[in-house]
This record gives sequence, structure tokens and C-alpha cells, in this order.
Amino acid sequence: MNTLNQPDRTTPGQQPVPTWFLAIVTLPILLGLVWFGRDFLIPITLATFLFILNTALIEHVDSASIGGYSVPRWLAYIGVTAVVFTILIGLGYLVSNQAAAIGEAAPRYAERLNSLEASVDAFLGDEITQNIEQAIEQADIRTWLLNFASSAGGLLGNIGLILMYFAFMLVERGAFAKKLPRLFASQQDAKRSSEILHSISLGVRQYMLINTVTSAMSGTLAFVVLMFLDVDFAVTLALFVFLVNFIPTIGSFLAVVVPTLVALLQFDTIIPALIVVVVYGGGDAIIGNVVQPRLQGKSLNLSSFVVIVALAFWGMMWGGVGAFMAVPLTVVIMIVCSQVPGLRPVAIMLSTDGILPGENEKAVTKTD
Repeated sequence: MNTLNQPDRTTPGQQPVPTWFLAIVTLPILLGLVWFGRDFLIPITLATFLFILNTALIEHVDSASIGGYSVPRWLAYIGVTAVVFTILIGLGYLVSNQAAAIGEAAPRYAERLNSLEASVDAFLGDEITQNIEQAIEQADIRTWLLNFASSAGGLLGNIGLILMYFAFMLVERGAFAKKLPRLFASQQDAKRSSEILHSISLGVRQYMLINTVTSAMSGTLAFVVLMFLDVDFAVTLALFVFLVNFIPTIGSFLAVVVPTLVALLQFDTIIPALIVVVVYGGGDAIIGNVVQPRLQGKSLNLSSFVVIVALAFWGMMWGGVGAFMAVPLTVVIMIVCSQVPGLRPVAIMLSTDGILPGENEKAVTKTD
């Protein structure tokens, strides 16, 4: 049998599956995991961000020098970690103690709210008041606030679990660095994965560190103003201000509105509420519009529109906790997409100017 004239029936090499096709197929699966696995993923994600923030604080303390004396690495590690654990435990203790006091004050606030509604009704008239109430109902602000409070309450209830994850991450840090190269077939893949993780760590670390500093400034200012006015639950409100300032755009708005409402409901005069708006609101505006941009610069390079979309998406998926983590999660997505050739267009669209993390603007200009 002559085989020389027969056509070659060998199977050609298998073509690789396009990245865009894999992205389209896996996207619904990932969305399902994010939604249905949120009770499992939220504590782990928070513990991971806490671990990154803890590492950043350790490096800052380790690199600092006091009177020419450098803090030893082991002392910075133990000191920062102990402070973080103490703050989180104190946070849970504070909120649990304040819950009963807030419940006791609720009837008094409700009575004051009814009197304010009557005053507004008499001043504006029935028609305007009804239009305002309808607008509030259509905006569904009450439901949003209840969902936010519910997710925040669930988060505080999981502080013990978050601390446990965080503690094991600290213990396993060295072992994970040794195991990472063994996960890949080649040293090149291991090096690339290590670079991706390093970029994610730097991006999230810078965001968390800067926002921790600016949020602490806003919380401290709120605490001073509220204590001076003798507003109820000043410590809890200052903590609320600190947390919501991590939420882009609407965080600063909530940080001013909630303390102002408490002052308005507590006192029979509007003066304390006006002082909160002017003094704290003005100071928070300076921190958010002057101090934070100077500290942050263009480090994140996220489009403002993308930030709003990320806030809506993660808030829908994970509630108030998702809104809290919207920006760092989007930073992680942008960095990962920037390292996958087929997904680089997604990373470029997420950025402000098309320059991806680790790229030099001049180098990009030359290639164009």
C-alpha cells in the first residue's frame, strides 16, 4: 500500500483558547462566586487587606529613626501587630457597649424627629413637605442605610473570625513565600506571579495607608467637635466617620450628615447642628480635597467614573462592606488585567490616562 501519495492526516497543534473567550466564559462564574460566597469571602478579604495594611505600617515604623536610633524589625513587627489587634478588639467592645445606649436614646430621638417634622410642615406647607417625603421614599435612602447598618453590624460580629484569619496570615507569611515558586512549572512563571502579587500589595498598601491617615484625621476632628458640643455617642460617631471616609464620593457626605442629624435630634436648637456642618464639614472638605490628593497623587490612577461604577457594583454585591472595599478591589482587578496580555485593554479602560501600574509615561509615549 502506497502511503506517499496519501494526504497527511496528522492532527495539527491545538490552538490556544483566546483570552477574551475565557474571560467571557469565566465572568458569570466569578460573579456567582462573589455573590453566593460573600459570607465566606468578606472576612477573608478584610483580613487580607488588614494584613497588607499591617505590613505597610511595619515597614514605615522599621524605616523610621528616632534620634538616630532605628527601630528593630522584630520590635516594629510585634508593636504594630499588637496595636492593630488592640484597636480591633476595642472596636468590637465599644460598639457592643454603645448598642444598648443607642437603643435607650431612640425613643427620645423619635419624639424630637416628630416635632421637627411638624415644624417643617408648618413652615413649608403640606404640599412641599409631601413632595420631599415622596422624593426620599423614591430614593429609598432608609433602605440603603438599613442595609449599610446591617452589613456593618455583620462585619463587627465577624471581628473574631477576621482576627483569626489575620493571625494565621501573619504566621504563614514566610511559608507562603517559600511555597509560591513550587506552584508553577517554570521559574519565569513564578517570578511573574511574584511581581503581580508585589504590584497588588503596593497598590492596595498605598491606598489603605493614605486613607487610614486621612480618615483618622477626619475622625479625630469629628471627635473634637462633637465632644466640644457634648453630642451623644461622640466616640461612636467619630468611629463611623473614620470608617465611611474609606468609601469614595458618598463617604464624606455620610460623615457629615449622620453627626449633623444626631446633633439636630439631640438639641432643641439648630445651632449645634450648624456648628457640626460648618466646622467639621469644612475641615473634612479640606482633608478630602487638599490633604488627601497631595498624599495620594496619581498613585491609584483609577478613572473617577470607574470609581463610581465600582462603588455601585461592590455595594450591590457585598453591601456596605463592599462599598468600603470598592477601590482596593478595583485596584487589584486593574493590576491583574494589566499583567494578562488579552485583558490589558480592560486595565487601560479602568485607568485615568491609560498608563498602567509599573509603566513609565515616557516609555508609553515612545511606543506610541
